[in-house]
Amino acid sequence: MRIIVLALIIVSLVSVSFCWANEAALKDAYSLYYKGKKEAAIKMMEDYVHEKPDPGVLYFLGYAYYEKKDMDKAREYFSEAFRLKDFYSPVPSKESQ
Repeated sequence: MRIIVLALIIVSLVSVSFCWANEAALKDAYSLYYKGKKEAAIKMMEDYVHEKPDPGVLYFLGYAYYEKKDMDKAREYFSEAFRLKDFYSPVPSKESQ
């Protein structure tokens, strides 16, 4: 029984640390994007959404490709964001505040 509890604790800790690592990578990607290193940031964000589809990151990717004038990729990422969350908006609504 102790081994099962210990194994569950270890699995929980590993999954939490993995989640924190993903969030740190996402913050790094946004930082790179705003520093003008857009290609590297886009690659990091694409890796992130491959592991964890997030409407906000997908929307941001859509906007990044829109800025690059790659409308097909922009449409792909915008559509995926809206597929995951109907009526997604990057601006929080008054009800969610």
